[in-house]
Amino acid sequence: MNFRPFLILLALIWPLCASANQADRKQSELDALKQRLQTLQQEFRNTQANRQEAADELRQSERSISSAVRQLRQLDDERQRAQTDLQALAQQADATEVRIRAQQAHLAQALKAAYQRGQGDALKLILNGADPNQAARDLRYLTHLSRAQHETIEALRADLAQLAALQQQTEQKSAELTRLQMDREAEQKKLLADKRAREQVLQKLSVQIQKQQREISNLKRDERSLTQLVERLNRLMAQQAAREAARARAAQRAQKSQKTEKSAASQPRRGLGVNTETPVAFRSDKPFSGLKGSLRLPVAGELMNRFGAQREGGGVSWKGLFIRAAEGTVVKAIAAGQVVFSEWLRGFGNLIIVDHGEGYMSLYSNNESLYKQVGERVQPGDPIATVGNSGGQPDAGLYFEMRHQSRPVNPLLWVK
Repeated sequence: MNFRPFLILLALIWPLCASANQADRKQSELDALKQRLQTLQQEFRNTQANRQEAADELRQSERSISSAVRQLRQLDDERQRAQTDLQALAQQADATEVRIRAQQAHLAQALKAAYQRGQGDALKLILNGADPNQAARDLRYLTHLSRAQHETIEALRADLAQLAALQQQTEQKSAELTRLQMDREAEQKKLLADKRAREQVLQKLSVQIQKQQREISNLKRDERSLTQLVERLNRLMAQQAAREAARARAAQRAQKSQKTEKSAASQPRRGLGVNTETPVAFRSDKPFSGLKGSLRLPVAGELMNRFGAQREGGGVSWKGLFIRAAEGTVVKAIAAGQVVFSEWLRGFGNLIIVDHGEGYMSLYSNNESLYKQVGERVQPGDPIATVGNSGGQPDAGLYFEMRHQSRPVNPLLWVK
């Protein structure tokens, strides 16, 4: 509730207050304002409770999104392997068909040659009265020919059976691809549903945060106004009209100044610079401390703050960099290390921490999804997450910190 217009009006009519009854009436108004202050304080506590509930809902929704994205990536890998197997089966089937056609042609040629010789069976060779030695040689030739034809037929049967088996495997792989595709579509639908649920939670949380900020601002302003009102009521009859008019003009100037400040605050926040280079794979025998000045920031985007500068609205200073980037942009590891934390954390959303040794760690927060789990090794340039605005962050981007022995260090001193 804004009492400033009320105070301005009160300052204008104070010179007309010439009796104790009027002062008593102002005291009654003060009591009413105090009662309203107590009501606002209770509403503030209720807002804090609602914010806690919305934050819990946000955590569950963002965990679901992270899991769905990770499973969708695994399905894509399985589908790629199935396609590779299917191509290999197709190549085997083509080779088998070529071999079968060659065997069929060879067998047809052998049968044709046998027919042209008049079948040349062993009984005919014995009874035609030919030279016995020649007949023996012809019999051996026919025996070898018959055995070769039999082996050709058996090989043909084996290849036909193999072709049938390959065709069956091809059908099975095709069915597997179809199943994987259906699973992928189901995962996509689940991801979209989780995103919609997350957007609803974020909207609810944003409204509650704005309400809380308004309530805090109003409470502070009303407390100051009430204190000033009590002091002025105690010296109503002693003040001169000129001083009252001066106070009214001062209040109007203060109101105009406040409007100017609100107008300036409504302007969109601009960045301090733009990062265009991201980590790439490299190998180095140096310890992490030897890489200072040669690293790259984990994502391309707009740098929104300076390390060590005070945050908007006062309070703690920036211990890292907020890089504004499009949602879904890949976040890359700045150097080799091991994942020691990969989970949702209040105030940071989906957070992943990589230990680089020598007491150095890098922190990547406000992500949409986390690709790596605790214990996994990462190399420079490895995708480890995707950009989001988890944890209640109003803008999509990555909040990035570097720490040595748990103390924050300026990341810009470590990059090219």
